[in-house]
Amino acid sequence: MSSSVYSLWLQPSGDIAYRLQERINNMSQRYGTPSFAPHITLLGSLKSSETELISLTDILVSSLSPFEVRLTKAGYSDRFYQSLFLRVEKNNMFQEVRKRACQLFDMSDTEDYHPHLSLLYGDLSQKEKERILNIMGREFYIRFPVKSIVLMQTEGTPEQWKKIDTAVFKLQ
Repeated sequence: MSSSVYSLWLQPSGDIAYRLQERINNMSQRYGTPSFAPHITLLGSLKSSETELISLTDILVSSLSPFEVRLTKAGYSDRFYQSLFLRVEKNNMFQEVRKRACQLFDMSDTEDYHPHLSLLYGDLSQKEKERILNIMGREFYIRFPVKSIVLMQTEGTPEQWKKIDTAVFKLQ
């Protein structure tokens, strides 16, 4: 049996999560693309055992306090999973959490890490994405507190992804 692939997610909660989920659902229905939970991938492509990943995630959150994430401008790329997204402001706390996660999980903190919250997955033309942004707007100033890190199994298609564990920050 091949080992699964996992990711660490930061997720909004409450009203903001609900509104982002609504937007994601509406867009995925309109464009016939997969729906998914709103999230920011902190680390991806993790391949250790589930037990090890859960314990590393617990170690990571044990030294963290809740912090605020800010979503800023909308953007798009030609990657399926980053078709349309909101950029995340890399504030000091966000960068610190990312750095600690990379060290703990023995991943290199690459320069090409661009934190974002996807709104749409899919292979749409640039013209189509521009059209969506013109309707939706490009400037978003959404803030939400991050209070936990979610360990997701992200093997296969978004419909097959599974939440494995939610580790809540210990320091309040």
